[in-house]
Amino acid sequence: MCQKMKVLKLAFLLLVLSLWIDDGSAKEKSSKKGKGKRKQHLCPSELSSEALARVPANSTSNILNRLLLNYDPRIRPNFKGIPVDDKVNIFINSFGSIQETTMDYRVNIFLRQRWNDPRLRLPADFKSDALTVDPKMFKCLWKPDLFFANEKNANFHDVTQENILLFIYRNGDVLLSMRLSVTLSCPLDLTLFPMDTQRCKMQLESFGYTTDDLRFIWQSGDPVQMEQIALPQFDIKQEIEYGNCTKYYKGTGYYTCVEVIFTLRRQVGFYMMGVYAPTLLIVVLSWLSFWINPDASAARVPLGIFSVLSLSSECTSLASELPKVSYVKAIDIWLITCLLFGFASLVEYAVVQVMLNSPKRIEAEKAKMASKEQAAGKTPAKKNTVNGTGCTPVHISTMQVAETRCKKVCTSKSDLRSNDFSIVGSLPRDFELSNYDCYGKPIEVESGLGKLQAKNNKKPSPPKPVIPSEAKRIDLYARAVFPFTFLFFNVIYWSAYL
Repeated sequence: MCQKMKVLKLAFLLLVLSLWIDDGSAKEKSSKKGKGKRKQHLCPSELSSEALARVPANSTSNILNRLLLNYDPRIRPNFKGIPVDDKVNIFINSFGSIQETTMDYRVNIFLRQRWNDPRLRLPADFKSDALTVDPKMFKCLWKPDLFFANEKNANFHDVTQENILLFIYRNGDVLLSMRLSVTLSCPLDLTLFPMDTQRCKMQLESFGYTTDDLRFIWQSGDPVQMEQIALPQFDIKQEIEYGNCTKYYKGTGYYTCVEVIFTLRRQVGFYMMGVYAPTLLIVVLSWLSFWINPDASAARVPLGIFSVLSLSSECTSLASELPKVSYVKAIDIWLITCLLFGFASLVEYAVVQVMLNSPKRIEAEKAKMASKEQAAGKTPAKKNTVNGTGCTPVHISTMQVAETRCKKVCTSKSDLRSNDFSIVGSLPRDFELSNYDCYGKPIEVESGLGKLQAKNNKKPSPPKPVIPSEAKRIDLYARAVFPFTFLFFNVIYWSAYL
């Protein structure tokens, strides 16, 4: 009895679980209803005779039904006969920039194909020269199996409806136009980057039909049209090249292929302002150290290190934006040369420092300076002696103080207390200078002597460092060699790559 109860409980749980799953799936179906579910459209060959009979006899729908009633889209036109000639025409709506890292570009195009299908000739009772067919009939017709040979990614457009245009002409010609966005590969040759010119192809090839069944032909006139398109980094040449790229695959045969080649020349302005000009200024900045005193290492070393680090950072940031190719690009030569010039300025200062701290060169420089002084006849300064003494007499120092304090020349002792000193003349021989100036103020003789003695007892300034002439000569040569060498490199570089 207990076993039967367990079985009933298990059956009840399974029933509840199944009902819950069915309810969830029903809700999911109801939520998806109307979202992406489209009404299926049947071809005339799939309609019943009753449905065909309900169509009015003189209507366009009846003419289309008669054309497609016995039509088999699985068989190409002229089966077992001449190959179908498919005339291809492209209108470029937009052209995306080339991506250097992935080596591809993206285009938005209107792809148009026109071929002849004798089974679709319009009847005589149809008055118009062309019949516009709803895009839903697209699957009811035979179509060339065209694909893009160098395509990476592609998609159709269906907003607000499928972007497909279908025409049937009186003679049986079919015009098919569709809007596509395609990402195409474009192998880049970056040897001349950023002064390079790239050639990007668009190849249209048949996937399943050999040249015995299908041939692609560019439409006469202008098969590829595009409006004036402005790209951020490239200029597109209006002269477009067309070619035939029919390929042979071993085991299957030849497959028809046509191609169009776009020529794009890169604009150098961005790299001139973003790479060339900054690195040029950094190199020139590193040369400023040649004009700084050789013993000022605190100023010269950081300047050289800053130049090298800035150029290294520029090389690294640019390398991250480009594909990792094995060959050397034009911009690599420029950056490496700038880096070498910045590094050479540091090496130049290292050589200057070696000569600056060489004891032999310092002693040789001192000997040269001493020999030059002797050759110029310079002798040590003699002491001023008056009356056989080695010191300056009191009355001379007093005279100096008096002359500094008295702007007029006194002519007599009576002028010492007078207020008028307009009389200008020379001192008489019998006039003895006292400790009073011309204004009658006493002169502090001891203060004058104290100042002179303090001046004589002042500590001498430290001697200037001796800089060997070889160190100065290296800086002198570097001021000329570095700029002229860099100028010569620029002449060769720009004449080769521009």
